Amino acid sequence: MAVTELVTQTPSELKPRPPLLSPLYLGQVAAVAALYILAALVGLRLDAVSGFASLVWPPTGIALAAVLLAGRRIWPGIFVGALVANMLTGAPSFAAAGIATGNALEAVVGAYALSRVPGFRLSLDGLRDVLGLIVFAAALSTMISATLGVASLYTAGLVPQPKLAETWRTWWIGDAIGALLVAPAILVWSKRPRVHASAVRLLEAVMLTLGVVVASLLVFIAPITSGGGPLSQAYVFFPLLMWAAIRFGQRGSVTATVVVSAIAVIGTVMGRGPFIQPTLHASLLALQTFMGVTASTFLVLGASFSERERYEEELRAARDAATAANNAKAEFLAVMSHELRTPLNAIAGYADILSLGVPGPLTQQQNDAVSRIQSNQQHLLSLIDDVLSFAKIESGTTSITARPVLVSEALDSLEPLLRPDLVRHELTFIWNGCDPTLSVLADPVKLRQILLNVLGNAIKFTPSHGRIDLSAQRNADKISIRVSDTGIGIPADKIDRVFEPFFQVHTGTTREYPGVGLGLAIARDFVRAMGGDIEIQSVPGQGSLVTIEFLRS
Repeated sequence: MAVTELVTQTPSELKPRPPLLSPLYLGQVAAVAALYILAALVGLRLDAVSGFASLVWPPTGIALAAVLLAGRRIWPGIFVGALVANMLTGAPSFAAAGIATGNALEAVVGAYALSRVPGFRLSLDGLRDVLGLIVFAAALSTMISATLGVASLYTAGLVPQPKLAETWRTWWIGDAIGALLVAPAILVWSKRPRVHASAVRLLEAVMLTLGVVVASLLVFIAPITSGGGPLSQAYVFFPLLMWAAIRFGQRGSVTATVVVSAIAVIGTVMGRGPFIQPTLHASLLALQTFMGVTASTFLVLGASFSERERYEEELRAARDAATAANNAKAEFLAVMSHELRTPLNAIAGYADILSLGVPGPLTQQQNDAVSRIQSNQQHLLSLIDDVLSFAKIESGTTSITARPVLVSEALDSLEPLLRPDLVRHELTFIWNGCDPTLSVLADPVKLRQILLNVLGNAIKFTPSHGRIDLSAQRNADKISIRVSDTGIGIPADKIDRVFEPFFQVHTGTTREYPGVGLGLAIARDFVRAMGGDIEIQSVPGQGSLVTIEFLRS
């Protein structure tokens, strides 16, 4: 069984083919012809109808795989192989030429039809690939060979009219089974696999191989037991085929089915197994019909699991690429934030020197200008701090050092920091204190940033003469800190997105409220990193309530 994954290729992705009449090309043609002759002679020995129509016909699969792998120009090998095999069997030269023409056309037309299937892959690891093989290569293109072959035999007087239908049916079934069994086996094993073998997986493959061989021998070689219908024993190996498809994908499924088929044909020819009929032809017809259904079923099953594994691998690759891109973005933001802080600190320093009058006294107008410079510098610095914090969160470099923190002390320290903005916006700030014993398990620095971000949002979106309330209370094993305001509120259709990075309720180049939309996103990430949670309730035109819960210490 397969312990590896196939490197998949479509026909258009194959390596450049050797020039016509080159030694390599002639060698390929000769190899195909030789394989075709050997397989045909074996098939024609198995009770061929009218001497030329066999229910066991591997050459069809060999020819189809050869055209898919080497291109349509390999057809001379198929033609020569079929011509020689039929002449060796006793067909007149013109009849053998007609049969060979049908065999070559069958492979070329089948391969062409598969090449027109969008995204067809030689690995047959997609449902579209397998369905194309079943319909176009096995069911339809094989009619060409059966029709031309029977017509050639009838013209040569080798098939009487009463046996035309039986000969055509036998020819078509044999070719179809060859396309379903032999071609997939060649295709899935034709490319170098990507090895993912481990000792455990290798052991599993060995156990599966032994199981398939033993089960097939018991069903098709061991003496027939009485009781049960003709299929009662044949289904013994179905769980093993399912195991092969689920665990080893298309390669495992195809390989296991070919092993079962080969042992089944040998057993049936020996007169053993569940499909024995009065004649060898009838026995092979029952067997090949069963194997055709089995091969189609497990081709589809193998493709389903291979396709799922391929999609999962693509998703993993996409996730890894997205993670790498996100880390690169976070690193870039961190570097840029750091670089931007340097000139901003210089601006702040020179503005402070000017406001202190070190170079000389300033006029009122000049003082106003310096004040605006300082205000905008602080605003830009806060934006950069937000971006830097977000970048650290995204890159996973933020460290949280949680320890017991008294809530009253943490909240008492906020009002002096907020006072300038509260005065500028003409807002009333209400904080009546709380139980001095309340203590939360949090990182003190991150806790302050969370509260400043939430309160900063409340100040920003509350009109002049509005009110902001801050409170804290015990709630079972948690401490709830609440920030309410009489601001503009958040529409119901947008409240679920307010914690998304860079999301802003008010957008556009002329928006009234500044910011980059990171304050609440950072607050939520910090709160959850400390084992808490944050939620927001809002009524447009009336205000919002933000509740932050921390674990009690």
